[in-house]
Amino acid sequence: MRKPIFYLPFCFAFIFSLFMSAEALAQQDQLYITYPFMPLNVNPAYAGSREVGSVALVYRKRPLFNTLLGGASTTQQYFSFDMPIAQDKMALGFQAYNADQILGNTLGGVIGNLGLYGDFAYRFTLPNDGKLALGVQAGVTQVPNSLNSSGGGFATTGFDPSVGFGVYYNNDDYYVGLSMLNLNADAERYTKPSFITAGYVLDLSDDVKLKTGVLVRKLSNTYTSSTNIDFNATAWFAERFGIGLWYQNTGSELANKAILGTLQLQLNKFQFGYAYDFNGNPTGTSSGNSEGFHQIMLKYEFDAGNGKSGVFRFF
Repeated sequence: MRKPIFYLPFCFAFIFSLFMSAEALAQQDQLYITYPFMPLNVNPAYAGSREVGSVALVYRKRPLFNTLLGGASTTQQYFSFDMPIAQDKMALGFQAYNADQILGNTLGGVIGNLGLYGDFAYRFTLPNDGKLALGVQAGVTQVPNSLNSSGGGFATTGFDPSVGFGVYYNNDDYYVGLSMLNLNADAERYTKPSFITAGYVLDLSDDVKLKTGVLVRKLSNTYTSSTNIDFNATAWFAERFGIGLWYQNTGSELANKAILGTLQLQLNKFQFGYAYDFNGNPTGTSSGNSEGFHQIMLKYEFDAGNGKSGVFRFF
C-alpha cells in the first residue's frame, strides 16, 4: 500500500486548524453536515469517483418517533446522485435537500433551509491507479429565516444562487480533496465555506480494514471567520459490515458539535446506513427531549454503461 504521501494532507489539515480559531456568526448551508454519507455534498469533484452510477437518500429526524407529550420534532431529507459519463472522463451530479431546524430553548424559532445543486467534474487518469478530478457546482440555496430584531416575527425567505469548485484525487488506498463553495454568497448573512478532506485505508487483516479520515472546514463572512476539524474512522468487516465513529467539530446542527456512531451494511449494489448523534442537545420543548439526530441512509449503485457495478469501494 502507498503510505508516504498519505501523511501529507493529514499533517497539513492539522497545522491549518491550529492557527484559525475565531467564531463565525453567519449561517452555514445545512447540506454540508451530511457528508459522512454523502461526500459529494462538500466537493463537486467527487462526482463519478466511484465509477458507477450512485443514488443516495438520507432521512434525518429528531426524535426518531414522535412522543405523546407534544415534543417538537425536526425532519430533514437529502438526495444525491452522480455518475460518470464519456468513458469515465467526465461526471455529472445532482443534489437536493429540505431541512427545517430548531433554533433552541431561548428563541424557539424555526429556520427553513433548502437547496438544489448541479455538479460537473472532469477526470484525469494518473499512474498507480490514481484519478484526479476538477469539479464545479452551481445551484440555488435558500437563505434561512431569522427572527426579526424588532417585531419578533420571521424575516422574508430569499433564494440566492450558489457556485463553487473543487479538486479531488483518489486511488485504492487514500484520497485528498480541496473545495471552495458558495463563493458568491452575501457575506453579510451567509458563509463561504472551504473544505480540505483526506482519508486512508489501513489494512488490519484479510477481513478487517479501517477507513480513516479528516475534514477541515473554514467558514468566512464579513465579520469574522472560523476553522474546525473533524475526525472519523470506520472499521469494515469482510467488506460487508461497517462500524464507525465520527467527531464533527463542524457541527451536526447549527453550531453544535456532533459525535456520530454509524452502522453500515453492504449488500451487492445496495448499502444501508444508520447514524446517531450522541451529542444531541435539547430541542427547546417543555418535554425536555435531549435526543440527538437519527440518520437513515439508503444508497443504490448501478452500471453507468462502463461495465462496473456491484463492487465494494472504500472511496
